[in-house]
Amino acid sequence: MIVLVGAGLILQGVPGSLPIAIAGAIMLVGRFWWPADVVRQFVWRALEPAGLLKRDDVHEDHETRRVARVIGGAIWLIAAAFLLAGIPAVTWVLSIPIGVMVALDASLDFCALCFLVAQLDQRGILRRA
Repeated sequence: MIVLVGAGLILQGVPGSLPIAIAGAIMLVGRFWWPADVVRQFVWRALEPAGLLKRDDVHEDHETRRVARVIGGAIWLIAAAFLLAGIPAVTWVLSIPIGVMVALDASLDFCALCFLVAQLDQRGILRRA
């Protein structure tokens, strides 16, 4: 995902918008239809069986991560549209934070939205809302 978005940011214009849109579509559509999430399919069907990645079954609430995937995918699709419209600065501003969050989740298993929701819940802000 990061490679796709990085390639899109480097290529710019119409050629650059395509990889960003693909990454957004994988995240967004893959959330609702598992076969569309080709990245997870690759991990589950190739990297884990080959022993290159280890499966880590942790009990957690996946709902917030699902929401994060929808938000991230939608933002990357919007960023691709801005790149098509010739406004690359907005594309960079939208794409980089989502890319950092995806990298944190993939490498450190840190979900930024989960952290934010937990902090808001701990402070009682979500309960009042």
